[in-house]
Amino acid sequence: MTSEMSHVRKPSLAMWLSSFCCGLGQIYCGRVGRGLVMYCVSMMAWLVVAVLALLGNATVVFTGLAALVVALIAFNIWSSLDAKAIARSMAAIDYEPQEYNRPVVYGLMIATSFPYAIGLAFFLRSNVVEAYYLPTACMTPSFLPGDRVLANKVGVETTSFTHGDVVVFRNPQNRKQNFIKRIIGLPGETVEMKEGKVFINDEPLPQEPTPEGDQSPPVKVDGKKARYELYGPRRYAVVQDEKSDAISLSKQTVPIGSYFVLGDHRSQSLDSREFGPIPHGDIVGQVFLNYWPSGSWKRFGAVR
Repeated sequence: MTSEMSHVRKPSLAMWLSSFCCGLGQIYCGRVGRGLVMYCVSMMAWLVVAVLALLGNATVVFTGLAALVVALIAFNIWSSLDAKAIARSMAAIDYEPQEYNRPVVYGLMIATSFPYAIGLAFFLRSNVVEAYYLPTACMTPSFLPGDRVLANKVGVETTSFTHGDVVVFRNPQNRKQNFIKRIIGLPGETVEMKEGKVFINDEPLPQEPTPEGDQSPPVKVDGKKARYELYGPRRYAVVQDEKSDAISLSKQTVPIGSYFVLGDHRSQSLDSREFGPIPHGDIVGQVFLNYWPSGSWKRFGAVR
């Protein structure tokens, strides 16, 4: 026998207990077997994420993660409503509390779920996806200062990056800092810049004007006209100004296992022109979503 204030099961309390810890509301109502099954299912389900992250590719991981999150939210809602319904059905019953019907037990069960959730969050951040903030204009007009983006980390070690991919990598000059740039040159290719134009294997990357009007990304940055740069099917905007038009870089070959990266705002970017090509092993993720755009939500969406 415990010292609970009332033996009557309260529907609202049962619902909130299961909201904080799946299955706890059922345990509060004396359905300990039912509650423990729900608790174990909710805890074990997240292990699927870890397995997907370690064994699957990016598409499998993100598809599985999205499906699992939706399923767990639905399961948790159902658990809360189920606990509330059980408590209501016991409204006329003078429930006799059991040894497990103690506030300390409820508190311990809730407490065990928080470290698990925090550990999972750190695991996802280290192995699946991580958010990054862009403080400077080095990637305008594709990204603006203040943008927040998501980077995929699944299988980065074995990913074959291609022209135009936007990647996060460790700054070779300060490895505690991460940079976000666009891949321009692949391993074994030659890269050269003449009067602001990029040459890959002695062929200039075509450029075309951006259309007038309200566009995303914006066609002007601080009054400077942007142009589209093309490489095969990839197209992205770069800023053209007097400084970028004067940029030249002698021809160099990208080492095997490395990539030549540039910022889209060529005159405002610290990139491979300064610190050289970056090793594949220094890449920590590939940017795929601008989830919190600065200025206008019209720029929300997948990264080109």
